[in-house]
Amino acid sequence: MNTTDALISRMEDIADKAVRSGWAASRFLTPSEAQTVAGRLQNKQVKFSFDGGFAGAERVRAVFVNPDWGEYQRADLLAALEITYRPQDSLGHRDILGAIMALGIERDTIGDIVGGDHSATLVCMPEMSGFISGSLTKSARVGLSVSEISLDQLPAKTEEMRIKSDTIASLRLDAVLSAAFGLSRSKAAGIIEEGRVSLDYQLCQKPSKELKEGALLSVRGVGRAKLLEIGGETRKGRIHISIGVYV
Repeated sequence: MNTTDALISRMEDIADKAVRSGWAASRFLTPSEAQTVAGRLQNKQVKFSFDGGFAGAERVRAVFVNPDWGEYQRADLLAALEITYRPQDSLGHRDILGAIMALGIERDTIGDIVGGDHSATLVCMPEMSGFISGSLTKSARVGLSVSEISLDQLPAKTEEMRIKSDTIASLRLDAVLSAAFGLSRSKAAGIIEEGRVSLDYQLCQKPSKELKEGALLSVRGVGRAKLLEIGGETRKGRIHISIGVYV
């Protein structure tokens, strides 16, 4: 059984549980997994939706409900935690995520992490809330304070971009990746072939894949970027592009 079939099989099992118990939910799914579930799940005995806490959340839980009698409260599905630290300290998304992963918990038990002013907010499965609150005390040498907040207090999800303008020889994935992250074309091609790059949330291992405006790139261990605009050509036939690199 391949990975996709295994995912759908797990979701069908959860859907069957919802038929019997009223409702049931998956752990947090990646954007790619959520797309697969939305496109392939065939169980007509349940209604399903996705919820990640934040509007526009990337990582979401699939919620299956028996329409005849099932119901649930969002607090049964999600918990929200606010993480704060001293104004003189500086932490990024990777720092916070790394500190949480160092606790030994599984990635699919937590959803998105959104940075704020000397703080971060994360969504997790309710059963993980107490453990994270009591165990997450620092990231590297930076002390952390964690408290649970209501889901109504979740901030709007905003992401900052650093805009870059460049010219590239073609709209191939390796060329755009090279321009976005300052890599050589050969280095970019190698990363793609290693299976570290997702294009619009789907794994892509073809350096020659041609991109369209709006393409979203996610590179494991490097970062994320979006092809914002494709412009005209230079006299030498190179293509003007504008890329947003998430910070």
